[in-house]
This record gives sequence, C-alpha cells and structure tokens, in this order.
Amino acid sequence: EEHQWPVAHSGNPQKFPQNTIESFESAIALQCDWVETDIHLTRDGRVVISHDADTRGQADKCCTICETELAQLRKLNMATFFNLTHGEKAPVFAAMPTLEEVLDLFRSQDKVRLSLQPKAPGVIQAAAKIIRQMNIPQEMIGFNDGCLEYMISAKQEFPDATIFYDRLKCDALSEDIAVSHKYNFTNLVYNERYLTKAAVEQIADSGLTPGVWTVCNPGEMDRFIEMNVQRFYTDFPALLMEKIKA
Repeated sequence: EEHQWPVAHSGNPQKFPQNTIESFESAIALQCDWVETDIHLTRDGRVVISHDADTRGQADKCCTICETELAQLRKLNMATFFNLTHGEKAPVFAAMPTLEEVLDLFRSQDKVRLSLQPKAPGVIQAAAKIIRQMNIPQEMIGFNDGCLEYMISAKQEFPDATIFYDRLKCDALSEDIAVSHKYNFTNLVYNERYLTKAAVEQIADSGLTPGVWTVCNPGEMDRFIEMNVQRFYTDFPALLMEKIKA
C-alpha cells in the first residue's frame, strides 16, 4: 500500500468522547483507513473498550476494569472528562462499549477497518472468540501493540489479520524488521519522538509499511507526510485527512 492514511486513535476524540460508539461513527464517516482502540476484560469476562485499565481519566467514578462487572461499568459516564473540556457543547452520556457493539458498527460498512490493542492477559483469546462468533472477516481486523508475545498470539488466532508492531525507539530497527518478517507482521510503527527519515526508508525498503504514533501536532504531521510515512496514529484524523489530500 503506497498511500498515506490516518489511523484514528480512539475514534475522533476532538469531536466526541474517546473510545465511544459516537467517536467511532465519526471516524468511519471521515473514511479513515483504520480506527485504533484498546480492549480489556471485565471481572465477568466481557471484552470492553477503554484506553486505560481504570476509568479515572474519562468517567465520573474510578473503577478498575478487571475488578468490575460489566453491568457496573455500563452505568459510568465515559463522557465525563469530555464534557468538562468541551463546555461549549451540551453535556452527553456515553456508556463504555463492548467489543460486540463495536464490531457490529464496523461490519455495517466495508471501508474502515478496526485495529485492537490488547491491554490485558487473555483478552486476545476472548476477543477472537467473539470475532469468530460474529463472522467478522479477518481482513477487517488488525491488532497493534509493542508486546511481541501479544502480537504473535494475535497472528496465530487470525493469520489474515493486519499486525501493527508498535515500537518506541528505532535503536533496534534491524531486529524489529527481522522480527516483523519472521512473524508476518506488515506494519512497523514508531513513536513520533524517535522516527527518522532514514528509518522510514529502511522500513519501506524491507517491504514493510512504516508508521508513526501518535501525531497530533500539525507541524509534525507535515514533517512525517514529507518523510513518506504511510500510517499515522492520530487524535486529529480530520485535520490529517485534509493535509494528506492537500
């Protein structure tokens, strides 16, 4: 894939509360290539969507997801922080989504794909069971993380899923490329503070897709577009889409 595309991090969090159905709907409407989100397991074994392992940062009450049952988590308003920081908008209520709800949304269209970042032991297997039960095509699904064990596990569950191998620094670039080829990962994604033009070229020359996380500054977007980065995780998908089209 030679084009440059945003990976909408947590949906479209500038316009809607992050990691909510509304935020994902907005990212789909923008026609981003991918939406990236994080998955956790509740105490009763349900797969839910949340960036963090607890709800402190977003909700009206702090609960640790793995220690809380789904029914309790669903009562929380995951839009609390968004409401506080968007005083110009009418306050909204947003429940923590289940993976089933999110997959249901994504299969209602066939353009925008969903990348899942596993944030808990056992969550890949639990998610895989749901994805199979719902007959979601593997090509619509990706997995991303810096934990090699998790990414190998995801690739074993879904050989045709896209794997984004998320790394921090480029100091072991050749090794990261070798690992990606060994396990058939296709995207190698580095932190914006460390990704260089030389690294982007080396990744592309190796046949992998070079990516960067998580670019929110407009000037940095321009810099990485110029470098010919192909994948951009961003909290500002609409702005990045405009820049890429321009």
